[in-house]
Amino acid sequence: MEICLEEFAKAIPGWYENYKLSKYWHGYCELLDNLPAKAARYGHLDLEDLYAIAVWGGSQHGIKQRLKSHNTDWEVRAKTAEAIRYFEQPKWAIGAVLDLEHWGLTYASKTLLFMNPKSYVALDRWIRTGLEHVLPTIRDADRASTIRGYLAFLDICRELQANIQKIGPGPQGEWRLGDIQQAVFQFAQSGGVITGRKSVP
Repeated sequence: MEICLEEFAKAIPGWYENYKLSKYWHGYCELLDNLPAKAARYGHLDLEDLYAIAVWGGSQHGIKQRLKSHNTDWEVRAKTAEAIRYFEQPKWAIGAVLDLEHWGLTYASKTLLFMNPKSYVALDRWIRTGLEHVLPTIRDADRASTIRGYLAFLDICRELQANIQKIGPGPQGEWRLGDIQQAVFQFAQSGGVITGRKSVP
């Protein structure tokens, strides 16, 4: 299925409902109930919190084990605290979490999502594939392209947020960026492709 950004904005509520039927939903809700509040209260996350994110994400290719082998709890606390301090500057927030060893774009962005779902999103390979027509090229070994691609996806989610008409699942009926991203994920994982913006005649 191919769709432009404007049309996908109308379809977001339906895709979000589909996401609620997925195997990821309950774990997502559990992390969302715990981690944003912890980040706000203590000003950081711990290594065990990142373990929980890795397990929820499937811990592909032993990411949980590599995280533990290459990062201390102090380093995780320091880098997540740095990201929180930079919440108003997404370029620096994602850069701080990317500084953790063996914690690439997918999991670094998931970390930001679970610290601040109102303003941040996760960008994984499903979404990168589904949005390849609207995202700049992301090369995992190239930090600059990784950050540039993440910031572009944040902009896309903000654009979608501005065009949703229905009441959202967040507090006071809002659509948090994290909610929008989960709808995008569900669409992309189902084979959907977002082709770009509608052309103006």
